[in-house]
Amino acid sequence: MYRFHSIGLQELEDINYKETYPSNTFQWIYNWYSVFENVENNVIGYKKKPYIIAAYLNEELVAIIPLLKLTRIYCKCLRLEFIEFLGQQWSCIGEDIITLKDLDSVYIEELIHWIKKHVKFHFIFLKYIPKSSLLNTKYKLYHYSGAPIIPVSSYSSYEDFYTHAYAKRFRKKLQRTRRKIEKDGFRLKLSYEEINRNNFEDIKRIAKSKEIDGKNYVYEDPNKEKFHLLLYKSFPSHVMFAKFNNMPVAYVTNIDCNGVRIGLDCAFDRDYRIYGVGVQCMDCNIQECFKEHKKKFSFGVGLDEYKFQFTHKVEDYYMSFDFSYRLKALLVLPYFLYRLKREDKHVLKELSKLHCDV
Repeated sequence: MYRFHSIGLQELEDINYKETYPSNTFQWIYNWYSVFENVENNVIGYKKKPYIIAAYLNEELVAIIPLLKLTRIYCKCLRLEFIEFLGQQWSCIGEDIITLKDLDSVYIEELIHWIKKHVKFHFIFLKYIPKSSLLNTKYKLYHYSGAPIIPVSSYSSYEDFYTHAYAKRFRKKLQRTRRKIEKDGFRLKLSYEEINRNNFEDIKRIAKSKEIDGKNYVYEDPNKEKFHLLLYKSFPSHVMFAKFNNMPVAYVTNIDCNGVRIGLDCAFDRDYRIYGVGVQCMDCNIQECFKEHKKKFSFGVGLDEYKFQFTHKVEDYYMSFDFSYRLKALLVLPYFLYRLKREDKHVLKELSKLHCDV
């Protein structure tokens, strides 16, 4: 039988553990909560309280699960209490139970029993989990999202990857836009740099051009900008710039974790759309992963169509849920079940349309 109790963020810092995802690291969890603790809206949640639940077996720490209790408001007056992974609300790159020792099948049963006994809630929603998660032993998993990836270590070289992964049409596009850049008198320079105050202003300037296409850009929100800056300081981080005559016109920002490079953010200046500067920049960013012998490159969570010019391999992410036998929960349960099933079908349809290998 497992013994559970809630620990604080500072206690988590003192524990030496190997995380599965960057989102499970102490730095990510601490930075996320320090930025968004007092942000209140229906996405991030209201009245947030962390529950970092440590599990012990024979007095030995064997698992940790960082959770967050929060409130959301529906129809202006219906307040529902949720338990979720801490950080899944925005900018998550995978979540799961942090295991320090092998766990047996009763762990999940006993964990959920402890939560229901000690924490008052309406619903548990745990998102961005892999199919291999222990949560799969108790709950049905619904497709929720995916992260396109390039398994760098599976190829002998960038040239091997370029030949076998890129479609012939895409290879021709890269060659054609390179020729157009030269023909129109631009000198294309690719620059791989540490992120600093000066080049961050270039990142923000280029990102803002997303508004031309009716898209939001992350740095228009000061809290999201602050969180990204903290990530760039907490993890090994760099930016790949594509420059025309030394002026940055596209970028990809990256962090490294456990031999995996993750593209956190990317954009291109819409004034130079016809030159394909975005794909040129990403292609060179991928080349850098091969030069540095990374295990894998992840495009981050999201099935954006442009990512599938570079790869058709995807890491699937799922969602599980549970509920309490409280009146509000039972009243809205059919609605949430409908949404879960609809999202599951939508993600499966997107994966099928994009011809993904999962």
